[in-house]
Amino acid sequence: MDLDRLAQFSAVARRGSIGQAAIELGLTQPALTRSLQRLEAEVGGRLFDRSPRGVVLTGYGETLLPYAQAILAEAERANDELKAFKGLAKANVRIGISPNFVAYIVPEALKRLFAAHPHVTASVISETYENLIRMLRAHEIDVVFSQYFDNPANLDVAPGTDVRRETLFTSVSRPYVAREHPLARKRKIALKELAAFDWAIPLQMSMVYRFEHVFRAAGLATPVQKVNASSLALIRNAVYELGLAAVVPDHVMAEDARAGRAVVLNVPELAFDYPVGMSWRARGTRTPAMSAFARILRTVSAEFEPAKPHRHAEAQS
Repeated sequence: MDLDRLAQFSAVARRGSIGQAAIELGLTQPALTRSLQRLEAEVGGRLFDRSPRGVVLTGYGETLLPYAQAILAEAERANDELKAFKGLAKANVRIGISPNFVAYIVPEALKRLFAAHPHVTASVISETYENLIRMLRAHEIDVVFSQYFDNPANLDVAPGTDVRRETLFTSVSRPYVAREHPLARKRKIALKELAAFDWAIPLQMSMVYRFEHVFRAAGLATPVQKVNASSLALIRNAVYELGLAAVVPDHVMAEDARAGRAVVLNVPELAFDYPVGMSWRARGTRTPAMSAFARILRTVSAEFEPAKPHRHAEAQS
């Protein structure tokens, strides 16, 4: 398909008006109409219906639009990368990461990426895995580095055939409390006892789902989740400032646990394993900048040993 025609079609869909799109594109309205007619002949169906306020997409148009946008986005990315290859512009890799890795692994990977490829820049977005996969599918980012779990309540983010994954290691999230917390010195803790305390839980569907499922499966009411947050720094702060119990990745609390400020609770039911790795679109180009970041991320991930929990409070029965 002709890229200019796809761009013109996309502009009309965005504007909802052939006249306004023509002005935006610097074309006459008849010329734009002829271009759309040629595209309609190519796809074999009418793309727009007229309405009192302009034009609206037909079923053909609604089907074509996301593909047109994806093709245009890939073409723009290819042009940027070719310019970067020629030294005319900077290459950019758009990275989505889950909050777990804002201060863990990714900073070191970026440091090495920039040292090896000074012309490369990075746009980094921190979001939940569910949102990152949606952004990946919408071509808003190029690669996702995150933990993942396809819970039955949210199957629309499962990889499917359009998203590929590469698992690099396993992360474990466990329950932690401050050393002053009533549970900190207990060696054995029943789920029923945990249900009486308030919690801070990361704001992602998989963690909330798994946390609540443990209690429901045991026939217990789910504990109050006083704080849900996408920021793990806020979850960690809630352990100390609000006195909450929290389920967080071991690496977030490792330093505090070693210093004796935090205590990991011995509750196997609330120890959640998560595979961690990269996700990318199965179709489309893998740019040189993206490939370079992926190679470095593999190396850095292999060098980081998974954090181990430490108990420094003197446990009692």
